[in-house]
Amino acid sequence: MASIERTAYPRFKRNLTKKELHRIYTPTWEETQFLHSIARGPENLLAAAVLLKSFQKLGYFPRADDIPKVIIEHIRHQIRL
Repeated sequence: MASIERTAYPRFKRNLTKKELHRIYTPTWEETQFLHSIARGPENLLAAAVLLKSFQKLGYFPRADDIPKVIIEHIRHQIRL
């Protein structure tokens, strides 16, 4: 049986390793430049980055409450907020 993360309705993995966080949820330089060009203010920059990386992984925009705090904190650290 496939894990819940690999079904037709993907979800966030419950236990992410540091390697997975870095590989999946670290914005590239190009993504960071794009985010800075569209976001006004640090809150919007973080929200845009989290939604971008979440969409890339899941294929849809998740509800804010469904995004694990560890992912948000990782992205916040990576974009230096």
